[in-house]
Amino acid sequence: MRRRLVAALAVAVLAAAGAVLGLGIEQRRRDQGETGTRLQRLADEVVASGIPGTIVLLRDGSTEWSAASGLADRERRRPMARDLRFRIGSVTKTMVATVVLQLVAEKRLHLEDSVERWLPGLVPNGRRIKLRHLLSHTSGLADYVDADFVRRAPAWKPRRVAAYAVSRPPIFSPPGAQFAYASTNYVLLGLVVEEATRSELARELRERIFEPLQLGRTSFSTRRIRGNHVRGYRAPERQGIVSRHLIDVTDDSAAGAWAAGAVVSTTHDVARFFSALLGGELIPPRQLRAMTTAAVTPPRYGLGLAIFDTPCGKVLGHTGNINGQISAVWNSPNASRQLVAMANAYPLSPDADATLRRTLESAFCAL
Repeated sequence: MRRRLVAALAVAVLAAAGAVLGLGIEQRRRDQGETGTRLQRLADEVVASGIPGTIVLLRDGSTEWSAASGLADRERRRPMARDLRFRIGSVTKTMVATVVLQLVAEKRLHLEDSVERWLPGLVPNGRRIKLRHLLSHTSGLADYVDADFVRRAPAWKPRRVAAYAVSRPPIFSPPGAQFAYASTNYVLLGLVVEEATRSELARELRERIFEPLQLGRTSFSTRRIRGNHVRGYRAPERQGIVSRHLIDVTDDSAAGAWAAGAVVSTTHDVARFFSALLGGELIPPRQLRAMTTAAVTPPRYGLGLAIFDTPCGKVLGHTGNINGQISAVWNSPNASRQLVAMANAYPLSPDADATLRRTLESAFCAL
């Protein structure tokens, strides 16, 4: 029987309550209105930079604001809405890492287990590459995601993707010496989870994360998204110039991403997941400390969590892009302040990229 790892939230609840003491009801309402208006203005600026649509959610303590701007579907002229589902891309990696660390806490996996121990014969040098290296992107394995792979193998099964990925020469050796981001690491971790649990990764994510946290609009799916959702658009790029002509790539297969990026969610569900994770609801303190500690210097990545420098200090989270949709998640270390943003075009022009970055910084640090 699986052990549910739940920590008490009394301290967090008291802290959130304390944050609003001294504010009268009318004053608090007025502050919420002003912040919401400013957040909407920032979202509108993102769309004005050339991106079809965006959703931005900001949470501070128990108070939440969100804004939507532009179009979710250009062909049908359907406006963006705050509660629409979208592909979160590599933000999926934090969820997969959480499952791995739950299994570590249950002593069904160990961070020092070799890849060879769980996936014998699949990975060259697999005896020297540990699960810790996969989680922290310090394995030295090359990334498999490029234009050639997307063109040739959008619907490959995970083991075939892994075999293709590890056929490439390593970026560095020995494992653990450097940081080099590669989705290859998380495809392998997904396979390890399935070997250790003897069940599908989709089931483990659902039973360990989605259902306990009541993330009713979150799923792990490589197929077309059902129901109302955000359409994603790819901007062709040539010699560094991003075209203004956008191609709808929403329904492209996400099979190649799998454990590295196939979760579909909403801004609210994503914020709830990170709040639970950093608040100690999903993994014990020992595993959470390992997850939030940088693996190498300079500090850029822990075990499934990215570490970002912002004008108001370091934040924890992740970013992702897949099928013309990009997302970014920033959290204070205890997730008392959170930002989740989505934009439905990729790659971005330099102006759009700068505007989106400025929006993240302004919303998280200045509102």
